Amino acid sequence: MLSPDDAARLLLPVAESVAAVHAAAGRHGAISPAAIEVDESGRALLVDRTRVAPDPAFSAPGAPDDVWSLAAVLLHATTGEAPQTYGVPLVVPRASGWLAPLIELGLRPDPRERPSSAEVAAYLRARVEPPDERRRVPVAGLALAGAAVIALLGIVGAALLFAGGDEESPGARTEPSDTTSADTGEPAPAVPSTGPAPPTAADLEAFARDYVATASGDPARGFTWLTEAYQRRSPRYHEVWGSIREPRILSVRADPAAMTVSYTYRYRLGGGGSRSEDITLFVVQDGERMLIADATAQ
Repeated sequence: MLSPDDAARLLLPVAESVAAVHAAAGRHGAISPAAIEVDESGRALLVDRTRVAPDPAFSAPGAPDDVWSLAAVLLHATTGEAPQTYGVPLVVPRASGWLAPLIELGLRPDPRERPSSAEVAAYLRARVEPPDERRRVPVAGLALAGAAVIALLGIVGAALLFAGGDEESPGARTEPSDTTSADTGEPAPAVPSTGPAPPTAADLEAFARDYVATASGDPARGFTWLTEAYQRRSPRYHEVWGSIREPRILSVRADPAAMTVSYTYRYRLGGGGSRSEDITLFVVQDGERMLIADATAQ
């Protein structure tokens, strides 16, 4: 079994491969631990669909779904078990750590409530080290087949799905143009380019407060704070937020490790009366911006 960080670091290339396949309107259809090979450098690669048969333990109930299978592999990587071990509704073990919200979303029975493969890749990418700083992760406990380098399924271009092309993201650090130290005259060490830092608890709490203010004041603008997949799953968004008046957040708490922020708020209804709700937002990082990939209410 792997730690959540090591599992994410190992399987990010696989998630990017799946996202690339989906971006080309394709589907793998047989994702499982047996469909993943690890090369000598420790990089996990997805086996071509023609080389592996679907594993029922990692196949979604009903119609096949790559995202469900990918979430099942993440669960297996961190617990050593398949989803069927835990039953329905799924309660992800503590061993999955900050990956638990992503795994729970990916294994939801309703395919419309699952994130897209691009969102899964973005969630993992936001939490792991930059590619040039990744260390080789242990793979002995994963029972992944083979160690040969294989061809990826359309991996070219997957890294651009959320990066927006070749332009540098605002705030990203770059290598200095002057590679000589002014103090010593010796070559200065290169500063690796990095993406935006993961949000802190304070960042997530501010995000939740700003989102509620935005969505209640301008539902159309609030809708843009959702990922495209969550937008498709939210047909009544404008109707719901259009009926909310004077929202007041009573408490807010964030978990940066899980990329979630929960808040309790009270509001008036447009038709009269008032209501209190407990909301949890599942957040992903898209470059410099945070977006809501899902939410639960009580």
